[in-house]
Amino acid sequence: MAKYNVTPKGQFHWAHVGTPDTTFKAEGQFHIKLQLSGEDAEQMKHLVDTTHNNWKSEVNKTKGQKQYQEFMPYKSVLDDDGMEAGIQFHFKMKASGINSRTGQAFTQRPMVVGPDKKPLPSEIKIGNGSEGKVAYELAPYQHGASLGVQLRLRGVQVLSLIEYHGDSGGDDMFSVEDGYEVKVNVESTKPQAEEIFPDQDNGDF
Repeated sequence: MAKYNVTPKGQFHWAHVGTPDTTFKAEGQFHIKLQLSGEDAEQMKHLVDTTHNNWKSEVNKTKGQKQYQEFMPYKSVLDDDGMEAGIQFHFKMKASGINSRTGQAFTQRPMVVGPDKKPLPSEIKIGNGSEGKVAYELAPYQHGASLGVQLRLRGVQVLSLIEYHGDSGGDDMFSVEDGYEVKVNVESTKPQAEEIFPDQDNGDF
């Protein structure tokens, strides 16, 4: 299995990694935003910016100097006081499509594992504020007048889970009880997560 880049631990937002999101794309798309702050955010941003600038130079060499609409896969986010709270990086994966090289149809999904690198059930929905890491590839692109870098989603490691239950959750029925732990047991063959995520001995859900 290929070795992928892995982010530092951050906070997840708007995760669609168990089932694909078909709101805007009929073929479906898996995606997740990871919010980083401080040095972690700056280093990640620098990596993306450097990749983008190097790619732009290559495109200008081969296709001549042109004006492009440039897209970056991150944005700064503000807290309630209007101060910068961090940077959100957006990772995406097509759920299905046609391979441009082979012409063959394909389906794919990201690996989603817990702290112990065991797979999580696809029905578990990762809520905003959950914490973890993302395995990804940097994918520069140029389509017509558009130029940028995509963060291709390959895997997610959930280290601290806030499960999303939608509008029918238990927020109005139960109070929070400390001192308890719920583990999800999944009968499945062990994925090759060791090749993506390093060992973790912190974080549970």
